[in-house]
Amino acid sequence: MITPHTILEKLIYLFTFSLLIFSPLPIGSVESWSRFILQTQVFVLFFLWLLWSFYSENQFNPGLKTYLPLLLFLLLCLIQIVPIPQFILGILSGKSLEIWEKNQSLLSSLGFDKGNDMFTISLYAHATWKETLLFLSYVAFGFVISKTFTTERRVKILLIPIFAVSLFETTYGIYQYLLNIQNSAYPDVISATGTFVNRNHFAGFLEMSIPLALGYALSLSNWDEEKQKSFFKKLVTSDDLYKQILLLFLAGIMLLALVLSKSRMGIFSAILSLIFFFIVYSSFKKDKAGKAWMLLFVIAIAILYGLWIGLYSVFERFLQIEAEAPGRTLVWKDMLSMIRDFPLFGTGFGTFSHVYPLYKKFIEKAVVYSYAHNDYLQLMVETGILGFLCIITALLLFIFSSLRSLNRFSQEEDYFSFSLILAGLTGIISLLIHSLADFNLHIPSNALYFALLIGFVSAISGGVERATVKRRRRIKSYESDLNYIDIDPK
Repeated sequence: MITPHTILEKLIYLFTFSLLIFSPLPIGSVESWSRFILQTQVFVLFFLWLLWSFYSENQFNPGLKTYLPLLLFLLLCLIQIVPIPQFILGILSGKSLEIWEKNQSLLSSLGFDKGNDMFTISLYAHATWKETLLFLSYVAFGFVISKTFTTERRVKILLIPIFAVSLFETTYGIYQYLLNIQNSAYPDVISATGTFVNRNHFAGFLEMSIPLALGYALSLSNWDEEKQKSFFKKLVTSDDLYKQILLLFLAGIMLLALVLSKSRMGIFSAILSLIFFFIVYSSFKKDKAGKAWMLLFVIAIAILYGLWIGLYSVFERFLQIEAEAPGRTLVWKDMLSMIRDFPLFGTGFGTFSHVYPLYKKFIEKAVVYSYAHNDYLQLMVETGILGFLCIITALLLFIFSSLRSLNRFSQEEDYFSFSLILAGLTGIISLLIHSLADFNLHIPSNALYFALLIGFVSAISGGVERATVKRRRRIKSYESDLNYIDIDPK
C-alpha cells in the first residue's frame, strides 16, 4: 500500500540524487542560474523532509545542540545585515562606520540626499544576504542527509549517484587530457578539468570521492570470521572480491584523473589524505598489513596508467611553484590589513571581492581577485574572529566526534560503519587541507558535496549506530533467556 510517508521518502531520494548529479555538471554550479536551481532544490528537499519527519514520529529529532556553532554563525551573518544606529556601529565596527560616512559624504557632494543614519556592519548587505542563504542551503542539505540516510541500505543507495558522477567526471577529465582539449581558463596548459572550469576545483571534487570508493571497498571485507586463514586465502575466498576490485579500480582511475588535473595543491592534499586514511585505520585495526594492499592497488593503478599516458608535464607544474606562489602570498599579505581593520565582525559574509580593491597594495598587476585562494583567511576577513571561531569550533567538534565513533565501531568490529566513517572523514580532511591555498568551498557543487560528507558521516555515526545497539540488546536478551533453560545432561 502506497502511503504519504512512502511517497515523501521517494521524493527525498529523487531530490537528493538530482542535487548530487546536477550540481557538478554546469561548471560546478558557479553561475547565478545554476546556483539558484541548486538552492531551490535544497530548500524543497528540506521541506519534504519536514513533512516526512512528521509522519515518522521517531525521526523528528533535530538535535540542535550539535548545530549550535553553525546557528551562532548564521546569527552573526544576520547581525551583519541589520541596519543599526551609527553610535552602535562605531562600537562594533569602527572601520565600517568610517567607510559608510566617507561614502555618504561622496554621494552628498554629487547631489544625492544624505540618507538615513542607520548602517549595516556588512559593507555590501545584499552580497552578505546571498552568501548567507547559500550557506544555509549547505547546512540544510547536510542536515537532511544525516537524518534520512540512517540505515545500511540507504547508505548504499546514496553511494550510487556519487560513484556515477565521479566516474563520469573522471572519464571526461582523462578524455580531455588524452585529446589535448584546451580549457578556457588555462589556454596554455593541457589538463583534466572535467565539467569544471578550474582544474583545482575538479581535483577538489575527486579528493572527496576517492576515499569513499576506497572505504566502501574496505567495508565489504568480512575476514574476521576466519582469523586462522592466511591473508591470501581470505582474499581468494572473499564473496565480494570482484566488487572490491571494481571499486579499487574506480578509486585508482580517479586518482589518475586528479594527477592529470595538474593541480599541485590537489595532488598534495590527496597524498596527505591517503596517508591520514592509512594511519587512522592502522591505529584502530590490528591487521595493519592485511588491508594495505587496497591502498597500494589504488596507487599502482594511478601510477601505471600515468606512466603510460605521460606524467612529465605534471612534474613540470611543480617546478613552477617558486615563480607562481608569490602572487597568492601577496594577496594574503594585503588581507592582514583587512583583518586588523575589521577584527570582530568582518567586512560582511561574501563581500571580499567588493572590499579587497580598497586594500590592494602589494599586487601591482591589474588582476581582479574574487576570492582569496585561502578559505580560512577569507572567512576571517568576511566574518571576523567571531565567525571564524564558530566555523572552526563546529569542524573540530565534528572531527573529534567522528574519531570517537571510529573507536567505538572498531571495538564493536563493525567494518561497514568504521570504513565509511573513515572514508567520509578522509574526504573532509582532504578538502580542508586544499582550502589552505584555494577556494573549493566557494564552489557550490564542491561545498554541497562537502556538506554531503558531513551529513554522511553523521548519519552512519548516529543511525547505523542505533541499529547496532538494538541488535546487541537483542543478543543480550536472547542470552539471558537461555540462562533460564535447564538443560538435563541425561
